[in-house]
Amino acid sequence: MKFIMGKFWPFFRLWMGGDILPGLLKEALVALGVLVFGFLGLRLKIPAGAMAVGILGGLAVKALLGVSDSRLPGWVSAVSQCLVAYVLVRSSELVSFRRALGLLPYAVVYSLMLVGFCVVMALVFMRLCGMDFSTSLFATSPGGLSGVVIAAVETGADGAVTVLFNLCRILCILVILPMLAGFVLNR
Repeated sequence: MKFIMGKFWPFFRLWMGGDILPGLLKEALVALGVLVFGFLGLRLKIPAGAMAVGILGGLAVKALLGVSDSRLPGWVSAVSQCLVAYVLVRSSELVSFRRALGLLPYAVVYSLMLVGFCVVMALVFMRLCGMDFSTSLFATSPGGLSGVVIAAVETGADGAVTVLFNLCRILCILVILPMLAGFVLNR
């Protein structure tokens, strides 16, 4: 064991930015915070609660512990992306996917228009909030929270700002759209 720790000690010191035990303990506590708050979000039946409440709880624990903003190794991001892909694949129906292919040209045009709108909004928020362009672009972009945040962090954008903007957007959508749909359908 001593040989293994001796061989990898410099890696852990570099990754954790200091002594291995306090760094690993803090990282484990942040991960535990994400899990506990994520399960709380599920238990409270909040839409996308595991992710939304897990992120907020994890950030709170991270702030309380004073964990540095060190970057995780690339494999952590790759594993999380694969897990998200697995969830999407498992929850998709091939029959409806085949039917939807006829809408592909409309989806492409819609997506390009939305990206153009997001670039304009990114320029506005860049000036209003003093953000860099990359952060403001990912903060205003549509998409799933996990995918947007992973892409933002990998390109050097501020992950916390991206999470804040997208979490507010998603929560507003999950609260407002069902009410709006109910109002329209009941007319």
